Amino acid sequence: MKKTRKLLALFLTLTMALSLCAAALAAGPESDAPATFTDVAEGAWYAEAAAYVSGKGYMKGYADGAFAPGTTVTNAQLYQTLYQIQGSPAAEASTFSDVPETSWYADAAAWAQAAGLAEGEAFQPGSDVTREALAKILVSYAGYTGRNTKGGSLEDVADSGQISDALSGYVASALGTGLMSGYDDGTFRPNDTLTRAQLAKILQNFDALDVSYTSSKRPILLQGAMTIETQDMMDALDEPVAYRLGQWDYVAGTYEGYPVVVCRTEQGMANTGASTALAMEFFHPVAVINQGTSGGHDPDLHTFDIVLGKQSTNYSAWKSVASAKGAGVDYKALEQNGVYAYDKEEKTFVKEVYHAGDEKLLAAANAVKDSYTKGKIVEGTISSCDAWNNQIDRMLFLHEFYGSSCEEMETDGAAQICQTYDVPFLGIRILSNTGIYGENFDPASGPACQAYVLEVVKAYIDSYLKDAPDAVTANTAKSSLETQSYDKTLRPILLEGAMTIESDDMIAALTDAKEYTLGQWHYAAGTYKDYPVVVCRTEQGLANTGASTALAMEFFNPSAVINQGTSGGHDPDLHTFDIVLGKRSVNSTAWKTEASEKGAGVDYKAFEMNGVYAYDKDKDTFVQSVYYDGDAGLLAAANAVKSAYTKGSVVEGTIGTSDEWNNQVDRMLYLHETVGTSVEEMETNAAAQICRTYGVPFLGIRILSNTGIYGENFDPASGPACQAYVLAVAEQYAKDMK
Repeated sequence: MKKTRKLLALFLTLTMALSLCAAALAAGPESDAPATFTDVAEGAWYAEAAAYVSGKGYMKGYADGAFAPGTTVTNAQLYQTLYQIQGSPAAEASTFSDVPETSWYADAAAWAQAAGLAEGEAFQPGSDVTREALAKILVSYAGYTGRNTKGGSLEDVADSGQISDALSGYVASALGTGLMSGYDDGTFRPNDTLTRAQLAKILQNFDALDVSYTSSKRPILLQGAMTIETQDMMDALDEPVAYRLGQWDYVAGTYEGYPVVVCRTEQGMANTGASTALAMEFFHPVAVINQGTSGGHDPDLHTFDIVLGKQSTNYSAWKSVASAKGAGVDYKALEQNGVYAYDKEEKTFVKEVYHAGDEKLLAAANAVKDSYTKGKIVEGTISSCDAWNNQIDRMLFLHEFYGSSCEEMETDGAAQICQTYDVPFLGIRILSNTGIYGENFDPASGPACQAYVLEVVKAYIDSYLKDAPDAVTANTAKSSLETQSYDKTLRPILLEGAMTIESDDMIAALTDAKEYTLGQWHYAAGTYKDYPVVVCRTEQGLANTGASTALAMEFFNPSAVINQGTSGGHDPDLHTFDIVLGKRSVNSTAWKTEASEKGAGVDYKAFEMNGVYAYDKDKDTFVQSVYYDGDAGLLAAANAVKSAYTKGSVVEGTIGTSDEWNNQVDRMLYLHETVGTSVEEMETNAAAQICRTYGVPFLGIRILSNTGIYGENFDPASGPACQAYVLAVAEQYAKDMK
């Protein structure tokens, strides 16, 4: 059996806090007590913590000089503390049945409910906080405040059977991260209640919470999107330690004596962009292999054949040739458009159609291909998109047009991010099915691919890493999130735009703006109308938006996000300079086509929307959704100021997102009629996914910079016009928050 490292520490901490409300304390009124108390012995385990929280103003003593260390803490008291730590932000009244509007804890209850930290019909303000309930609150609060967590095990917890099934995952994470600890006798005591002494220790230690990766060597990062693409690799690691960055899961250990990290990216381009960027910052990998299952495009390939990605491409990154209304849709009338990754020579993001696989990784993969006996192994082109093709003629066209050997949903997104970070990359994909030959999905293909990839890893270690210089393998680099600092006392509003014409005016409007670079994405932080605002240049496309938004979540911990910029029109009622408020957004290429035989042609109407994945806190997993709703509060702020916009109309609608660029009017109109899209662009829904995953309010706002429906060409003045309106929305939302 593999050993799981025990990561047990004393409870947890919080970075800043005010005192507990006097009405919240069961023992009587508090006073501004000194750092020493009449009932705290000098050698008590909580003595230092009591002095610390008193000195910081986190907790107070009582008028009689006592600290009352053994007094239990109620739900209302705990949430009031957390609420005050966050600066007592405004929130709509809660719906809890047992929270009177005039109660001293009403605002804290409202905030806790809005933040997802307190749930259910009742708040139970007077109930004592149990240890297992505390674990859920702490892990959820760590996520809310942008802290990463480690996984843990209940294997050695003597009374693990007493922990509620619904809370066991939270307890394991609280133990693994060091938010809580077990007792000397090996028990957790899930039903024991929280005392003031324990809360003091919690408030003291959170500042020192260290969720770090300490390998002296830069690890190899292996990626897969699903359990059948990752579990065997995770199980193969020695001394595994689980981490959760954002809500993406990673397991770090060693394989063949060398550090390896396995990442479950979750499905799709935005998730891959986000999870890869976080891995770059946290683990500093020496190389990355993205692997897993795929569907066949190459007629020479069958199920269980493996494709080594000599190159990868985003097969939705095309620009269609313009055609008028009534001319129909020609799926072949395309030109390759490519996606953007940072070029260290050009020192900017550069568009490329193909991303080449690393030569040393490719050599290692070829060196062990004879060990694979379930099919053949070939070099080829791996094509990525959020779509799921089942029309054979379209698969064959993509094979001819892009040279694609297979299709899947992650590889080229990871390749983009690796190029941006200048980290060697290789995609490896096994055919789990191929519609060309009617070969259905075989789940055994996932483990088969992982077994081969582990052989590639061994070969790469033996042939290159063992003798590589320290300049390559030494894990001494500092994360861009660690080398800079940002005061998060008041959580900022994050405003996003992909290009200069979508971001420069907002940056210029900031007071005391400071520039940051996270990875290679640029941010400016300052204030607007005396409220903190951060402007992010996401760069274009789904993967870049996923990456830059996730990094912003980790570094700036925003209270709300608006993704805005230019777009092309789908709705015949709209014209250039009209603005669409994203009542919802959709990934317009996240569809699944109906199967059709070779020679049957391509029916662009024969599809169903498939949706993309974001984290659902109630289910503690990533859940598929077709549409992502805009936040009601942000939408209200946007509507409140729309009368001041005079360059066009402002309407609520559906923002469609993909890496494609449509110019065929009949296809635009069809997407409007069936999917409901008002406009199309390349970032909004990806940002919505990441915000849903982090539980942060989100709104997309898009101005029509052009509309092919009426032959209205791109007008660059639309970018500044949208930014001016969005700044008014941000100002209104900040007022509402206050």
